[in-house]
Parts: sequence; structure tokens; C-alpha cells
Amino acid sequence: MNLNQLKYFLAIVKTGSFSNAADDMYISQSSMSKQIKALETELGVDLFKREHSKVYLTEIGGEFAKYAEQTVKQHNDMLLYLDEFATKKSNTIRFGSIPVVSSYGISGQIAEFTTHYPDTNVVIDLHENSQQEIMKELYDGIIDIALVRTDYMNDLDDVFDRILYKKDTFVLVCNKTHPLCNKAAVYPQDLIPYPLSLLDTSSVVNPIVMQAFETHGIKKKAKCLTTRHKILMEILQNSHDITLLPLSLVDLSLFPYLCTVPLAEELTSNVAIIKLKKRRLNKITKDFWNYWQKNSLK
Repeated sequence: MNLNQLKYFLAIVKTGSFSNAADDMYISQSSMSKQIKALETELGVDLFKREHSKVYLTEIGGEFAKYAEQTVKQHNDMLLYLDEFATKKSNTIRFGSIPVVSSYGISGQIAEFTTHYPDTNVVIDLHENSQQEIMKELYDGIIDIALVRTDYMNDLDDVFDRILYKKDTFVLVCNKTHPLCNKAAVYPQDLIPYPLSLLDTSSVVNPIVMQAFETHGIKKKAKCLTTRHKILMEILQNSHDITLLPLSLVDLSLFPYLCTVPLAEELTSNVAIIKLKKRRLNKITKDFWNYWQKNSLK
């Protein structure tokens, strides 16, 4: 039995389903099911009754939930207590981001922040990863602050503190030779005849775009999926595929054979810097958070 299994178990108790719990914990439903099955096997009892798409606690599962809640709480309390001492000695900022650092000018703002500490060796432990992995690292305490898209995050304000960094507006991106390139604006129906390349489901961009098509009753399937927006634009430079991307991610100086076309119906995505409400930060990370908070109000 491990702590993650207890957290997954409690997430299912809270949401009432494996799929919703998996979404909340940023893992796949199959991984969630395997972890719970392993927990039940180790304990030698059934914790849930499974009926169609719903799950219910068994009698023993209800009793086990009390111990699981107590164990997770004690573990969190211990981390908070130890954190108070450990973080005083550190000048490291542990910052995770979805793959947008260069596109959003994050590095420049970090550099500007460090100029306020000429006599301090500020260490920025910054890396990029998929949203799913960044969120897992935030929950696991590998990072303290994350830059993510918040469009599909459940209970956002209950669990996280957040600073809205950017409201991204989507545009059509295509080759300059594409028939849609010269339009003043495009509607979803205009996109039906053309092959769609798209960021894969590790990016929140994917469900935002697919939901936009579904809202208009359009069954659109992506011809090509990729993990990085720059790879996506390289594909468009050499094809007549189309894509929808936040305008901030489109650098036409790097991809001069592409063009952007506004969407007739606005499609947006919110990017925010977040931290867990209960996570204690060292002094330099608190200052970093306050810096972003102050600059977001400009």
C-alpha cells in the first residue's frame, strides 16, 4: 500500500467514479483502476461495489476511508511541518510549465525578477512538460509553482491559488497557399473540407478545439497529432492541413510560409500560474509568486 493509492481511493470516494477521479488526479482511468485493484488485492477486501458506470463503497470500504483520510492528512501535516524548516535554507524556485516558455516571454520575466537579488544566488529550476505531467509534479511536490491552462480544471479555486497570466485567443493557422488564407475570418463550417492537424490530448488545446467543433455538430477527426506546436507548424508549412492554435504560440518569423486567420466566433484559453493552497513556499519562491501577482495587475 502506498500513499498515491490512498489518494486515488479517496478521489474515487469524492467523485463517485473512476473516470472523474482519474481526471482530478491527472492519470489515465486504466492506471487508476490498476492501482485500486492492487490495493484491494493487498488488503484482501473489496473496497467498492461496481454497478455499470457508478461505484459505491462497500461496508469495509467505508471504514477504510476513515483510515485513509487520517493517513493522508497526517502525511500532509508532516510535510508542512518539515517544509517550514527545509524551505528556509533554499534559494531554489521549482517552476514547471507547459511548453510555452519561449512563446510567452517567460524567460525574460524570470531574468528581470532575478535582477532584484544581486547578492543572492537565485536558482531557477524550470522545465517544460505536458500539462498532465506538470500537474502530477505539482501534486507530488516536485515543483511548487506551475504555468498551465486552467480551462478544464475542476474545483480550481478550492484547491489552488492562481494568477491569470494570459487569455489566449485562437486563430486558424495554414499555409499561405491555402484557400482559407485570404479570408477575413473563418467559421467552423469553413474548416470541414480540410485535413486537421492538432496538438495531441496531452495538451488542453486539443479538447478546446474538438469541443468547438462538437458545439456546432461537426464531426472532425484529426489527421495528425503531435506533442509540440512548433512541430505542428512545420507540418503545415509542407502541407495543406489546417490547425487551430492560440495566437501567442504562432511565430510567423520562424515559419514565414504560414499565415493566421481570425475565427469569426471567439475561442479562448486561460493560462495561469498556480500553486497548491496548502503548499508552503520558501522566501524566494514567495517573492517570485508576489512578483507575478504584481505584474499581472498591470
